[in-house]
Amino acid sequence: MASTHSRPDVIIIGGGVIGCAVAYFLATEHGVKSLIIERNGIGSEASGGAAGELAAAELTEKGGQRPSPTLTRFLQEGISLHTALASTLVEESGVDYLLNDITMLRPAFTVDEATGMKDELARLHESGIDASWIEPKSIQAMHSWLSGDAVGAILSTEFQLEAYPFALALAQAAEQHGVEIRTGEVTDIELSGRRVTGVRLGDEIVSAPTVVIANGPWSRFAGEWIGLNVPVIPLRGQIVHLEIPEGAPRPEHAIFHSTGYVLPKAGGTLYVGTTIEDVGFDSEPTTDARDAIMEAVIRLAPQTIDIPIKRMTACLRPYSLDDMPIIGAVPDVDGLFIATGHGFKGITLCLITGKNLAELIIEGSSSFLMDGFSPARLESK
Repeated sequence: MASTHSRPDVIIIGGGVIGCAVAYFLATEHGVKSLIIERNGIGSEASGGAAGELAAAELTEKGGQRPSPTLTRFLQEGISLHTALASTLVEESGVDYLLNDITMLRPAFTVDEATGMKDELARLHESGIDASWIEPKSIQAMHSWLSGDAVGAILSTEFQLEAYPFALALAQAAEQHGVEIRTGEVTDIELSGRRVTGVRLGDEIVSAPTVVIANGPWSRFAGEWIGLNVPVIPLRGQIVHLEIPEGAPRPEHAIFHSTGYVLPKAGGTLYVGTTIEDVGFDSEPTTDARDAIMEAVIRLAPQTIDIPIKRMTACLRPYSLDDMPIIGAVPDVDGLFIATGHGFKGITLCLITGKNLAELIIEGSSSFLMDGFSPARLESK
């Protein structure tokens, strides 16, 4: 990466898609120069290891809670921004991250499950999400890989992309607009009174009047430096990558269920997953997870039983304990902002988060009313 000795206007801690998106919009929409400091490599954590499915039609949340209407709208606007900006990002970066649409099937396997999903379908319609219920005969006519045990399914058309190439594209597009990316580990946030003055990298201090914490589940440690409780934990998610042999049939539809998913990627690989594991900062794939994932997925899509496993990956998703991302100005610390806690939706929400946080940093307000995501709510926890 290119190096510069000039002082940045904004320092961003974390080179995942959230941090890169904030830097991109600061540069392109506000002409503000920023420095991203990444401990490892661009997209080396959850940003590069995600499945890359972009969906607002979430039917099941952790703990059985329905997504909030505010978060659903934010997801929808995030997806719209993805589709609007894709050609620009590909052109600016030279990286095609294969954004494409895909038919999604969300099946029910019992009468009770079908009843609940039909109720959820009404909620999706109220949110403006285009989806429909289809019966088993219609599923069979689609020649889907979905198990014949399904008693029906919600059908929708959604988007997906290749996560790691997308992370690279966003970073390289940001660099084209003057963003600097530097490898290093931030060990503290520098303050003068209650005003940010920069960050510390070991023995070095890098000065800037504005700092953004955007390092996923590690943001909790950054919060400790300035006395802020950041209730975000790492949840390990593992994915099995299946390699369909040359010339063999490939599924045309994705299948998502509470027990697992089957996601055919435009690049040719079949992703199946996933796990939700509270194991701290352990990001190593496990054979137990592989076996559990395959057992669940074979029930969903029996044809997966004969497909060779290419590899396994795992990443640590930053999960906010109240199911809402944490985006905005840190209370009582001038010049300090945070963007974390996006959980399973970091790829979907990165662009809309970056755009609105850049507005908040420069203009003091954002296009999307983000009060529900504000770090101010943490003070009452």
